[in-house]
Amino acid sequence: MLMRSPIRLLAVSVAGITLVCAMPRGQQQAQAISSEADQQQILSRVRAYAERYVANLPNFVCDLETRQFQAGKKAKHWHKGDTLISRLTFNAGREEHTLEKVNDRPVRTQSRRLFQPLVTEGEFGMLMQGVFAPASAAAFTWVGLENLEGRRVGVFQYAIDQQHSNVSLSLDDTKKDYLPYHGSIYADPETGAIWRITSIPTDFPDELLTKSLSTVIDYDRVDIAGRDYLLPIAARVALETPTRNDRNELEFRNYRKFEAKSRITYASADDGGSGSADNLVGRPGAPPEE
Repeated sequence: MLMRSPIRLLAVSVAGITLVCAMPRGQQQAQAISSEADQQQILSRVRAYAERYVANLPNFVCDLETRQFQAGKKAKHWHKGDTLISRLTFNAGREEHTLEKVNDRPVRTQSRRLFQPLVTEGEFGMLMQGVFAPASAAAFTWVGLENLEGRRVGVFQYAIDQQHSNVSLSLDDTKKDYLPYHGSIYADPETGAIWRITSIPTDFPDELLTKSLSTVIDYDRVDIAGRDYLLPIAARVALETPTRNDRNELEFRNYRKFEAKSRITYASADDGGSGSADNLVGRPGAPPEE
């Protein structure tokens, strides 16, 4: 469902004035996309891209660096915590993390207990699939055209209510709630390829001791075995509680093909494993030509 933004016409007219002299062709494109029919066409492309994203991903391995930051109640002074290096394996639609280093030291040499106030996983497509799943009944609003890292992208806002949400938050494995959430999607208007997606859950129950939570995932071209894919290169997750703030900055690098001869054993759901694709959050075919 595509909803009209109450400020859309004003935003388009302002953009038009800006583009009149510098980019007359861009002005015409922006005005054309202001029609609801064109917006629906772009949204259909983005939906098709998201629906096939995980199924088209190759099996791969990459290195994931997670930099942890903590602050007090006001979030004014941030302190750097641990830096974690994990081996992330994606195989047959399933994701597995293996922690290898903490602050450049192998895990096996660590004597202290590792403190991870904020643990995230599943950046490889399930967020975008969840947003566009029919069961989510998401409402979409066209925002307009923007420039993202030098690329012209179409931006949609989305919102999913609690009844249709597939996003959950748990506290110490004792309390779990599904939450309504909203966010933005930045996509190529011609191909539907998603370059950035955000997620912001709301309406946290008091017992979850959470005031806010936000996720931003950025994608870019990555070569795996001589073929280009759009894969996560960076993500940022921020959590605010009544007493503290936590932030994880994630960097994905050194992508390489996962060889079939390698062996991975996934924990079952009864064992509390996280290998199921149902627990993931965020190959498109080849990335759009430029």
